[in-house]
Amino acid sequence: MKPEDAVGLVFGLVILVAVLAIYIGLVVLGVKIAIRKNRSPHWMWFAIHPLGLIITLIVMASLSPLKRCPNCGNRTPEHARLCGFCGYNYEAAFMAQQPGVYMPPPQPNIYIPPQR
Repeated sequence: MKPEDAVGLVFGLVILVAVLAIYIGLVVLGVKIAIRKNRSPHWMWFAIHPLGLIITLIVMASLSPLKRCPNCGNRTPEHARLCGFCGYNYEAAFMAQQPGVYMPPPQPNIYIPPQR
């Protein structure tokens, strides 16, 4: 084996490792985007093919995030007012959590003895 062949082989392996590292990094990035948007990371199985990786990354970046219903656990669009599955009202729950919203104080339980 000539020294020029060894240098070419090492150079080729370095290029291959760099390309694989970038490819795997993009797949991991796609999975993180999917999880952050509450979408299924299994879409990244299309990343087996390089064209599938590019298409999946574009689609994941353009999709709007989902939120999980605390009542039934299904996913609904981020801007939804009601859960499409169980009818949970997100706005009522949001208003109840706001500290600046006026809520009347609870009425104390006052015991009034019966009159004789």
